[in-house]
Amino acid sequence: MKPTARQLLMVAIYLLSLAGIVYLLYSGASYYLTPLIERPRHSDYWSLKPGGTRGYWYGVVGTALMVVMHLYSVRRRARVLRDVGRLSSWLNFHILCGLLGPALIVLHSSFKVHGLVALSFWSMIAVAGSGVLGRYLYLQIPRRRSGDQLSMSEMEDLDRESRVRLQNEFDLSDEDLSGLRSIATTGFNENSGLAGLLVRLPVQGLALRWKLRRFARGLNLPSGPLLREMLSQATQMALLERRIILWGRLQQLFHYWHVFHKPFAIVMYLFAAVHIGVVLVTGYGWTSGR
Repeated sequence: MKPTARQLLMVAIYLLSLAGIVYLLYSGASYYLTPLIERPRHSDYWSLKPGGTRGYWYGVVGTALMVVMHLYSVRRRARVLRDVGRLSSWLNFHILCGLLGPALIVLHSSFKVHGLVALSFWSMIAVAGSGVLGRYLYLQIPRRRSGDQLSMSEMEDLDRESRVRLQNEFDLSDEDLSGLRSIATTGFNENSGLAGLLVRLPVQGLALRWKLRRFARGLNLPSGPLLREMLSQATQMALLERRIILWGRLQQLFHYWHVFHKPFAIVMYLFAAVHIGVVLVTGYGWTSGR
């Protein structure tokens, strides 16, 4: 489907953010590649060490982003904020902070992690990594434009609307629609194993586009806007059919993801708070040691 201006803007923000992190990494590469024992003699030591003029602020900004990202949770739960922006936009903000924050924390550590801080650091890596998986699972559950989850009856209504539109606008027969459903649901059922499902979903998601294009070629529709519109509608219907069948399993996957994600987040913030407390008590910052 054609990306919206909002989606293009979000992609641009992600790319600019990635470019910024790559630049910071590149500018400090000489220091980061220097063996630990030799770093105090490096020209960038007082700048890029964890308490350095730049390294210190990497930690401050990174931690701030890791805290600010939870505005998404506040927006999702607070009734008074239900009309403040789209939930999907808040989620994108949450994910962006959840990627930039850890990246800056990694730079703050100057790739030197040991002691209790290592528990927070590796928990942070687990949280960031599982967050990417969580985003993927989030997208597998149909939602309204506001970001709220659709009910089963709403999904079934949308499925019927897609079928009617494909029949009326593109003259698809009942046999064609059955073929579409078969393409979407082959290999999936309500009893699919969770581990296998987690592996097959992204693989089959890529294969689905190829199968639908092959299906469309068999309809002898003229290439151009009409074919693209039919493919868009057929893709929407196929994904909806798949998600209706997997509704219960997707809910279970999302539940187990939360079970995995939250303990690491708690450990991360707990030990990060201890680390910050030690810094405040000892006065260790970018001015220390000079």
